[in-house]
Amino acid sequence: MSIKVAARQSWDIDGLIKEIAQPDVKAVIYFFSIEMERFEPHKAFKRAFPRAACVGASMVGGWCTSGAIEKGVVAMSLSSDEVAETFVTLQEGVKRDPALVAQKMIEELKRKLGYRNIHPNSYLGIVLFDGLCRGEEIVKRFTYEKGFNLNLVGGAAADEVQFVKTLVSADEKCSDDGAVVLVMKMKIPFYCNHYVHYIPTADSFVITKADPSKRIVWEIEGQNAAEYYAKAIGVSGPDKLTPSHFAKRPVGIVIGDTVYVRSESRVIDGKGLEFFCFIDESTRVHILRRGDIIAHARKTLEDVQRYLPNIQGAMLFNCLFRYLELQELKKIPDFNRVFEKLSFIGFNTYGEEYFTHHNQTLTAVFFGG
Repeated sequence: MSIKVAARQSWDIDGLIKEIAQPDVKAVIYFFSIEMERFEPHKAFKRAFPRAACVGASMVGGWCTSGAIEKGVVAMSLSSDEVAETFVTLQEGVKRDPALVAQKMIEELKRKLGYRNIHPNSYLGIVLFDGLCRGEEIVKRFTYEKGFNLNLVGGAAADEVQFVKTLVSADEKCSDDGAVVLVMKMKIPFYCNHYVHYIPTADSFVITKADPSKRIVWEIEGQNAAEYYAKAIGVSGPDKLTPSHFAKRPVGIVIGDTVYVRSESRVIDGKGLEFFCFIDESTRVHILRRGDIIAHARKTLEDVQRYLPNIQGAMLFNCLFRYLELQELKKIPDFNRVFEKLSFIGFNTYGEEYFTHHNQTLTAVFFGG
């Protein structure tokens, strides 16, 4: 038995299921285009693997050993050789109160785990949630929960850049206002991390007025945030800022050698900047510049091999902005080829999760032998 993966660009569910089938499947993780909703993939996977924990999310393009796909379904199965136990929760209401939903999920998982002490070397959590909610509130609750020490990695569901409806599913249930966490007690080693190919510049500034609950920054260094940012990147004014500017010149919180990207989404009332995740007041951020995304992906794999020499598989959660960059550079096949020797799947997200909520980032879990 092993980690098995498959991809289809159409609803060939029978062929896909046949490809990932193996004895004693313990978990199935899958990502699908929003247009596949009508086929009810959650029910199809659960029918095929009734004894396995099955979780999924809608995507905007997927990754797989067999090649990247723009639309369709990618899936992975893990057997009892890799996973000893599984525990799943799906809760709804994340658009209204993501923090409350997170707390309900934590409580349910603790009950299902029998209130045991869990160790991050043995327990892996996969988190998937509605890409249109404030996902940072979900991840923050899990990260700071006492006695619930596990690696939690994942991504926010997507919907072909429409920002209308995103889906997550667990077993036979699917929701457009939900969050899912799959906890697996692993039998094999694994390694999680987040990866950023953007590089800090010497230009930095302090956020002096913000509304984190709405992801809006109103002032930078005591000045109109939109005007300050436009001037800092060489644009004549806030009305000239475009999504391309935001994508190519995001800002980042720099701690040592680690960068946490904060991507702008739009100008608010000609004054504020709305972001894809929150920034607190008094935070110093740097303007970032693009690095080489393919060279960085190769280095990512090299770095993982230092911690996990025998990598057999991986799950990738790649930001939509990174996907659009790869499209612009015509390097989607090159990115996929970096990982093609592994049994891997992934999807392009509306946010990436690893201890916190990221943007313009790759979060990933790698599985050892």
